[in-house]
Amino acid sequence: MKASEAMQILGLKLEEKYNDLGFKYKKSNRSLTKNSKKFTYMIVFSSFSGNTKDDISIEVAYIVNERYGGSQILYHSLRKDRIYLNIANEEKIEETFPVVCEWMEKILIPKIAELE
Repeated sequence: MKASEAMQILGLKLEEKYNDLGFKYKKSNRSLTKNSKKFTYMIVFSSFSGNTKDDISIEVAYIVNERYGGSQILYHSLRKDRIYLNIANEEKIEETFPVVCEWMEKILIPKIAELE
């Protein structure tokens, strides 16, 4: 499985879970995004070079940007917390999914509630 395909599978699973909050997966920039009048809320995925069929390591960051003015309100990286995620196959995507959701509910959803 390619990194882009694995990220899309994870992104679409997250979109399904958080669709009621207005999040949509955007393949073009590998992110789950929600726009409000004042802010853009994102979960952004990026992969690293050196991926193999058994190891597709990804970085997951939770970001809030002002839509006009460009200030970044929040940037939280899971790698900063020493959380390393591998999405090389369906089983590993299933293991990664609850971790991404846990941090979504710990970091990003409370920030949405605070700002909206």
